[in-house]
Amino acid sequence: MKLIDLNADLGEGFPYDEELLRVVSSANICAGVYAGSPSGAKQLASMARAMGVRVGWHVGFPDRASMGRVVLAEGYPEEWIQSVIDQIQTGSRFAYIKPHGSLYHWLAAETGEGQKLIWSALSELGIPVMGMRGTEHEVQAEKHGITLIAEGFAERRYTKDLGLVPRSESNAVLVDLAEICEQAVTLAEYVETICVHGDRDDAVIVAKNVRSALEMAGYKVGA
Repeated sequence: MKLIDLNADLGEGFPYDEELLRVVSSANICAGVYAGSPSGAKQLASMARAMGVRVGWHVGFPDRASMGRVVLAEGYPEEWIQSVIDQIQTGSRFAYIKPHGSLYHWLAAETGEGQKLIWSALSELGIPVMGMRGTEHEVQAEKHGITLIAEGFAERRYTKDLGLVPRSESNAVLVDLAEICEQAVTLAEYVETICVHGDRDDAVIVAKNVRSALEMAGYKVGA
């Protein structure tokens, strides 16, 4: 039986975290900077471990107004980059690091000085990074000797070149449950983990249906 991980972004202040922990096999715990809180992150990580869920550290830019999703054409301030490095350096107790929001896409697309500093910090930490194949995630992970956990997104629309449609576009997020499940099963052939987002109103329903679809397709869900 083929193994596929099912992960969710948790600890961002939404009310479904405990329910999602009963469904997923990996939890990306918000570092408490772009959303949530450090104390909440600690409690949620302890709960996830007690439930046998693999726990990752979800780091992002310190922009609470956009929940870490703002895209700045002129580049990100040095203090934001330093914040991400500081978050990474507190991640040694976690199984992996996953960048969040605009940080995720920024690291996937470019290799400027700011990104180099972050990849260096990830390399020094020495644990896997969750990201997308075919992007700078894969290139930089290989360059820095970092294990990449290849990720696909069940409810985000993909472009023709297998990038993600920007959230600024109206069709960026899939809403039809059948389409979400179909995409998850298709992606499972090419990735190691499938993400569902914990900030959706229907997050638990989506996670349960995606897990069921994966299992019906012959996968064992686990980390």
